Amino acid sequence: MASLFSIPTLMLCLLAGWAIIGLLTFVNWRREPERNELGLWSLGLGIGAFGVLLLGFRGILPNAWSLGVGNGLVFIGVGYIWQGFRAFDAKRVHHFHVFALAGTWFVAYFGFPPFAKDVNARIILSSLILSFELGMVALTVKKGNDTEPLPTRPVLYVLLAVYCLATLCRIPSSIVFPVEEINDVSVSLWYGPMTFMLNIISLLCGFGIFSLSRERLLLQYKHASETDMLTGILNRRAFVDRLKGTIAQGGLLILADIDYFKRVNDTFGHGGGDAVLVGFARVVEKPLARDMIFGRFGGEEFALFLPGNWSQSGFEFCENLRKTVEASAFQWHDKTIKTTVSIGAHCVPPQCSDLESALMAVDHALYAAKHSGRNCVILYDDLGARFAAKNLEAEGRADAGFRFTGMFSPQA
Repeated sequence: MASLFSIPTLMLCLLAGWAIIGLLTFVNWRREPERNELGLWSLGLGIGAFGVLLLGFRGILPNAWSLGVGNGLVFIGVGYIWQGFRAFDAKRVHHFHVFALAGTWFVAYFGFPPFAKDVNARIILSSLILSFELGMVALTVKKGNDTEPLPTRPVLYVLLAVYCLATLCRIPSSIVFPVEEINDVSVSLWYGPMTFMLNIISLLCGFGIFSLSRERLLLQYKHASETDMLTGILNRRAFVDRLKGTIAQGGLLILADIDYFKRVNDTFGHGGGDAVLVGFARVVEKPLARDMIFGRFGGEEFALFLPGNWSQSGFEFCENLRKTVEASAFQWHDKTIKTTVSIGAHCVPPQCSDLESALMAVDHALYAAKHSGRNCVILYDDLGARFAAKNLEAEGRADAGFRFTGMFSPQA
């Protein structure tokens, strides 16, 4: 048991853990150099590991190197790990804070010889510096959870908080049960076991870095698979998937199609067309509430779903949207492009479970809008269904997936 809690042994075990985690983080950073947090984490773990190496060779190296420089490097390493978490949450990196905290240690150790010789004074100051850094890391992780909740964040926050509090506990412990130094070895009933516990927590926090990085990567992959690359809104598959989960609430389902979009492409090129698509998406999403679903259905066609009862105000919402688009101007280099939109809408009743029928209904309404001169709003109703059927049959498209026997009405 004594060998288990041997300080040199504990330092070398911590060194191995930090070095492995730091090396793996460095390899990942080399693969993704744009991820600054990986670079800062690998830097912090590398510097910290070297500091731990110096601490592990206490008694072999002069104390100025093992204690003075070793502890200082550990503080710099933890400081850069803190800054890595700031970079992870897209916050500004403060190099000054890293070296200011480590500088406090260097000034005390090399500037005041009595301090350097007093093991309990060293424990108190090192605990204050380390607990402050750990507390700031914990606070950064907790704040980041408000904007990007990841499963590992709460666990890592708790680990860091425990690490911080346990480090602070070294201060009263060193006062009540002072540590003695015998032949450059710190001797105390609590010092070895507490150092062992802190090392375990430290390694767990290191693995938490990997877990956070992996979770964000998976989240980015998921976001990419659900997002239309051009406009940044949901793609068709993601829109339909989310609609499946909310359509039972009832609401207003909308399909909007930019009028004469081919002319825009022919006149201004695909760059101009892309500018219109992006501008249209920004115009539409601006007034939307958080529970509303908005996506690009394909080409110049967009879909919206507004949960709730819109039977009285649905047409007004669509008409305001149409007028807003008509009044908007989209910039493409030095060109100004104006366009209009045709809108089909359908008030989906509560408890609706037939998604296909709801989508078909709103598609019929949009078709009716485009064959009513465009730049208008058509709400799906019996008249809209007959209008759509008449035009489809006139064009010989009644057999192209559309069958009308009288009037079509989605079934709840």
